Amino acid sequence: MIQIPQFRPPANFDNQVRNPGLRFLRRTPRPTNDQWGKHNFWRYAHDDLYNLYHGICAYCASWTPRGKGTNSPDKMTSIDHFVPKSHVPTLAYEWSNYRLCRARINASKGERTDIIDPFQIHGDWFIIDFYTFLISANGGLPPLIETNIENTITALELNHNDFVEQRIDVIKGYSLGLLNFGQVQEKFPFIAYEMTRQRFDEDYLDDMRAYFLAIQS
Repeated sequence: MIQIPQFRPPANFDNQVRNPGLRFLRRTPRPTNDQWGKHNFWRYAHDDLYNLYHGICAYCASWTPRGKGTNSPDKMTSIDHFVPKSHVPTLAYEWSNYRLCRARINASKGERTDIIDPFQIHGDWFIIDFYTFLISANGGLPPLIETNIENTITALELNHNDFVEQRIDVIKGYSLGLLNFGQVQEKFPFIAYEMTRQRFDEDYLDDMRAYFLAIQS
């Protein structure tokens, strides 16, 4: 995970999302799941959210297709309510509560409230080990923050094999010259950030190139 900027809501947000949503909540203060599903006005903000964040999931910091017409959670984005709407219904229709999120991660997050907010992350809280390709908490952080980071990684399954394999593919592509830094930065900004922060070209590139050449020979 990497800190992301918080953009202003699009010009049509009040008319399409907030106002009809609040009218619904005045009639139905504690909606059921079925009622939420029939009044999911936040869907009208999905394209704007996707375009503003260039398709980058707020949690795995990787590009994800918009995914219209597919049911695969790895091939589509969704809108995550950072504060679950079941906990604070009035935030269901607030732009500030939306995070662009890979559908698979959104399903893992569910109703949890102990996830670190991508808007509030400090740059060096999450790190990548370029030898194991795993994400962990940076050393030397206050114990509570470190615990929250590890809980977030576990809850969102950010070290699941699929995500690890994606990191390997990106780092392999860069190490073997199949991807340039600009391409990594565009679609995998957390990996690019860590490459810069950890001086990847100076301290890891030769080892990584040799490793990937050895395992494919």
